[in-house]
Amino acid sequence: MWDAYYAQGFSGGAVSGSAASICWNIGLLLTILAGIIIIVCMGSVIDPTTEGTSAVILPGAVFLIGMVLTFASFALPSHTPQPLRPPSLSAQITTTWNLDDLGECRSGGRKMPESRLEDGDWKCVAYTDIQRTELTVHIKGDKVGLYKADGKALAAKGKDG
Repeated sequence: MWDAYYAQGFSGGAVSGSAASICWNIGLLLTILAGIIIIVCMGSVIDPTTEGTSAVILPGAVFLIGMVLTFASFALPSHTPQPLRPPSLSAQITTTWNLDDLGECRSGGRKMPESRLEDGDWKCVAYTDIQRTELTVHIKGDKVGLYKADGKALAAKGKDG
């Protein structure tokens, strides 16, 4: 699931569909086309002091514009090698239940996955300002719940429990 957050493809590492990606693609296309036209014009011009030289000026300008667009795409915000990932499952639990820290969660020797929901009960140790509490993280489908050792549900931040 987290692989979707890595920029891949032809657009120089820009996130697909972003301004940086569009700028990169247009700039690269202009650069390549103008470069080909310049090479063709230079090959057909026998005497560079005649009118053939002016035929290279417009493609040369397009070539420079293409280069500027291509390299300007690197300055745009969506052109990052590794876009930010969503927070891990532990970080989301910590925020939702207003915990200071959530220790490693295990179930039968397995660690709780950080990038997907996997059904099961995971034993954890949670820390708040004033105490250390043993909790169970219960995951069923797309629902997550926290339970104290006595079986009582912990209310999420902003919810009455």
